[in-house]
Amino acid sequence: MFGDIFICEFPFTSGAASKIRPALVLFDLLRDAIICRVTSVPLNGPLDVPLTDWQAAGLLKPSVARLDRIVTAERTVFLRRLGGLSPGDLHAVRGTWNERMRL
Repeated sequence: MFGDIFICEFPFTSGAASKIRPALVLFDLLRDAIICRVTSVPLNGPLDVPLTDWQAAGLLKPSVARLDRIVTAERTVFLRRLGGLSPGDLHAVRGTWNERMRL
């Protein structure tokens, strides 16, 4: 599932509400998944990964995976699969995660 893009009910960090938006699956936890926000709003934060093959991933606009906007969500929030990341975008996401998210 790593690299799959879904339209989902992405929960706000407050937990009070959610918004329908694309999300990238980072880790499959069986009933749950760790997902990050995918957005077309350009920012250049250290955890923003531009998706160069955004059309192949089923996205409508040039997009960014925001690795600093992650949540653990039940798979029931997944409404529909859009597509998956290309090998190059998978490599970019994995590389940014491994470089920036060390404990």
